[in-house]
Amino acid sequence: MADALLLTLDENYIPQMKVLMTSIYINNPGRVFDVYLLHSRIGEEKLKSLGEDLKKFSYKFYPIRATDDLFSTARVTDRYPKEMYYRLLAGKFLPEDLDKILYLDPDMLVINPLDDLLRTDISDNIYAAASHTGKTDMANNVNRIRLGTDTDYYNSGLLLINLKRAREEIDPDEIFSFVEDNYMNLLLPDQDILNAMYGDRIYPLDDLIYNYDARNYSSYLLRSKKQADLAWLMDHTVVLHFCGRDKPWKKNHRNKFTSLYKHYMSLTKRYLA
Repeated sequence: MADALLLTLDENYIPQMKVLMTSIYINNPGRVFDVYLLHSRIGEEKLKSLGEDLKKFSYKFYPIRATDDLFSTARVTDRYPKEMYYRLLAGKFLPEDLDKILYLDPDMLVINPLDDLLRTDISDNIYAAASHTGKTDMANNVNRIRLGTDTDYYNSGLLLINLKRAREEIDPDEIFSFVEDNYMNLLLPDQDILNAMYGDRIYPLDDLIYNYDARNYSSYLLRSKKQADLAWLMDHTVVLHFCGRDKPWKKNHRNKFTSLYKHYMSLTKRYLA
């Protein structure tokens, strides 16, 4: 059975999804994936075209349109779009015979094989995720106080999801009630929900390997006592995450990894031509 990948996005992020898929294909030779896309309004022609592109990688494509039924009691606004709930409620939309899936934000690159991550045993947890701790533990401490938790503050951009556990333990109404009670205090809503409600059900991953914040090269270098330089990173880091509003496909983006992203953009055009 093929490994499964999950994305949730609108049509504006289809080009970035293609770059991510190209990076996965290049760095996981011979591995076949089933790609699930949870969405609400992407047109059939664009979905068909995306499916044809993924077929070039021998990936099977399963677009799933999320209906409004599940969200009748949910707070849904511009700040709280229903799409933000999708990754948390993935078990409600995906096939029952699917036990595990890897969720990825589309603003990522996979630059080394995913094998070890996909083999990670999370049978006692709902998720595996990484926290972005930076030079100090200050961000974790602030978020613990803010959310009343005692776990690390995990980034929701990469989630290895134990769907069996998720179906058993995640109740949509509990999520919607939590949002209703706390919506004034949630800074990054879906990520805050993940941490506040399920932080103690998350298997910790190393962000240096599996969710490297591309803004923070200097912090990682310092934290690793100068081991995690660019050469080390290209050999060991699996997932680069372009967090924040400044994205590498934009004209004025400038950091150590801009050229690498642009390189994968060029490769995407070549492979999908």
